[in-house]
Amino acid sequence: MVQYYYDKYTAITNATYKDDAPWELVGDNSVVFGNWRTSYDFITSNSYSPGPTYFTGPVFVGSIAYAAVGTYVERYTAIYTVPNSSTDLVLAQIHKKVITKNSLLSATYNKGALVQSNIPAEDGTYPTNGRHTDGYWYVKGAAVGPLPPGTVINQPYSSAGNGGRKLVRLSNGTLMSAVKSSDNRLYIYKSTDNGSTWANVLSQSIGATFDIAAVARGEEMLVVLTLPTGINFKVCDVNGWKTSEIAVERNQTAVGNVSLAIDPTNGHLHAVWASKNVSYPNCWNLRYSKSTDEGVTWSAVEQVTNYNQGADYNVTTPAIVIRNGYPLIVATHGYGSTSRNILAFTTAFADKAYSNVHSNWGNQVVISGGAVVQNFPSVIVDKDGIMHVAWHTGPYGSMYRIMYSVSTNGGKTWEAPTILVSTPLDIRNTSITTDKNNKVSVVYQEILADPTNQYDLKVASKASGGSWVFANITKTNGSGSPNEIDASTLYDATFSIQFGEVPPMVYMEQGKTVRYTGTFTTNVAPTIAITSPTNNQTLYENDTLNISGDAYDADKDQSVTVYYQINSEARKVLATNLSQTQISLSKQLTFKGGKIYDGETALTGILADGVAHTLKVWAEDSEKASSAIVERTFYVVPNRAPLLTVDAVVPSGVVDADKFKISGTASDQDANSTVKVTRRINAGNAVEFYSGAGGAWEFEITLSQLVVGQNTIVIEVIDNYGAKTSKTVTLNKKATKTPILQSVARYKIEPPKGSAKGVLLFIQRDEELDMKVELSMTLNGEQEQYETLTPANTAPVQQGVVEDTFEYEGLEAKQNIILKITPSRTDLSFNHKIHLISGAVD
Repeated sequence: MVQYYYDKYTAITNATYKDDAPWELVGDNSVVFGNWRTSYDFITSNSYSPGPTYFTGPVFVGSIAYAAVGTYVERYTAIYTVPNSSTDLVLAQIHKKVITKNSLLSATYNKGALVQSNIPAEDGTYPTNGRHTDGYWYVKGAAVGPLPPGTVINQPYSSAGNGGRKLVRLSNGTLMSAVKSSDNRLYIYKSTDNGSTWANVLSQSIGATFDIAAVARGEEMLVVLTLPTGINFKVCDVNGWKTSEIAVERNQTAVGNVSLAIDPTNGHLHAVWASKNVSYPNCWNLRYSKSTDEGVTWSAVEQVTNYNQGADYNVTTPAIVIRNGYPLIVATHGYGSTSRNILAFTTAFADKAYSNVHSNWGNQVVISGGAVVQNFPSVIVDKDGIMHVAWHTGPYGSMYRIMYSVSTNGGKTWEAPTILVSTPLDIRNTSITTDKNNKVSVVYQEILADPTNQYDLKVASKASGGSWVFANITKTNGSGSPNEIDASTLYDATFSIQFGEVPPMVYMEQGKTVRYTGTFTTNVAPTIAITSPTNNQTLYENDTLNISGDAYDADKDQSVTVYYQINSEARKVLATNLSQTQISLSKQLTFKGGKIYDGETALTGILADGVAHTLKVWAEDSEKASSAIVERTFYVVPNRAPLLTVDAVVPSGVVDADKFKISGTASDQDANSTVKVTRRINAGNAVEFYSGAGGAWEFEITLSQLVVGQNTIVIEVIDNYGAKTSKTVTLNKKATKTPILQSVARYKIEPPKGSAKGVLLFIQRDEELDMKVELSMTLNGEQEQYETLTPANTAPVQQGVVEDTFEYEGLEAKQNIILKITPSRTDLSFNHKIHLISGAVD
């Protein structure tokens, strides 16, 4: 869509409120006056303005104007009791009405004071000439087009010094630029209209040739600048210096270029510079320091390189960026008369391709140029953590070149350099940058092939995944035109703006002017608020990790995606919606089996117990602007198997009792757990005999449940989350076969009518079998009483088998009828038996 410039103003409010709230006493005040007056007016400072004459009696004094206080509107009035005597006190009771803003009856608005001008935004984002929902008044202006070069200062000041950025953008949109004059003064300028006009913020005499490097931090510009023998750090804002000079380095014999970077994740500052000192007087080397407290103090300086062989052994023109908390420095490296290289130094790995490098710093070759000079590298890290470096080289034979390389692994290895430009004309001084969409721009200066023989600025740009596109930035006109050189592009490590065809930059019209050019659009990053989970939550088995909160993006016509991530696992989508919509966040994750699940989908591997795990939640809009990442730490306690103990089994080993008990205890270490205990005998089914929170248990085993020989009794405890523990008891049942001469068989007779007075029995037996027959007939609950029966008749049935007939008649019917038969033999070799028992009851 077409973009327009909008001017932003305050909105003047003329409001009428509903005045029906009751008066409320605020408090009593006593004031002594030397002269009595007829009236006393209450004012906001809680003092009283006397009138012309004194009088007596209570007086009502009218209310003051409405005043907004927080979310309320308040009115005040005062009632005074004025005494007759000049020695008495004036008693004042102060009252107020509290009227909510919902009591607003009507309001009109008018344009107030200018807040900010030339805000680029898509058509319709703000009113044409009216009050917006944000409470400000907007006026629509001209359409946004390519911004012509604006004059920072019409003086022959310098933006030279490739490694140190000279242009920054504050969080409130103000552009600030640091330049230096030929008489060694530092100047800082600001622009609140996106570079159209500039105003001086401060100037300071440094006293010797120096270099400057600047970064933005919120609404502040942080500056490091070189001295003849060291480095200073200072902070300024749109009004001037906020701090005095803080020493970073001293006691150097010479100082060259300086570069400064800020880690956007924690605000740590990292500085690198080239210098000579008494330890290494013959060569330029790199030195480094960092600050973790916003520049108040700086770490002990590290000597990154330590060459001292002579004039051909130097490391110069450093430039620094931060990736994943680690600094990366690229610099020009001269190693004798036949080696001119671009080196990358970082503490992220320990590899060293060259000697003369401090043990804390690894280094890798970006390009080994041999005898061809490689100069003035410029480096960035894009939004995806890819490092990009550009530099110029030449002459290479008869050609000059702009070179470019990338590293995807933090500077450990570099891709083979790409030749962006190759020309027989002089070409130099690259400045590389990137925007929030990872569009990379390399600005450089090239001598024109015309009679003027002047430098012009050009840019090579490449969108993410695209090809390089080349364009002119400036064009000299005639022999009197100055060189346009030493561009310093804007590099924003928060990636909050999108570049146009030409990135924002300051540059020099040599010997004449410092100018600004470039176009960009702003995009407000989404915001996010997380109400749960709380920090340091501990998850037990089947516990839930609830993610809730909301996200919002104030920009128009964008989509917003909210992501969450656990540890270093792949990010997951939490919610997606349109911008300018309050996006509610809700997700319930479950911890089970040692992993975090979304429903039935595992989001993690097995999580370690006792280790802090991290949940990250953030929102990202369709232009890749990201909210702050909200982090919550949590811990997990994976479900542990329940505990089971089994007491010593008595009898032990060999079972020789009719029955016995097996006992023990079951428990679980985890919170909110219950357990079940089962036993399984041999191949039988498991039988549950205990269920509860844990404790002692026991069960009984009878001899008949065991088989002759070895028996296994498996006792198993399982918790309510499925974890199990089991123990096995092994027992032997010994079969003891002892021949007997006599046995007893008992039979209970159940009469069809429930009771009987008489019994008729027929027993068929081997004729040689001795047998005793007894009968007990009692009432239910009575003790058994047996009478011996004698056969009323014995008759043969077949050869060797006879049938005895028994008859019994009682006096009354009884319910409990027991027949006891006792067969016996006199010789163990006899094998006589009973063949049939039958009969009837009456």
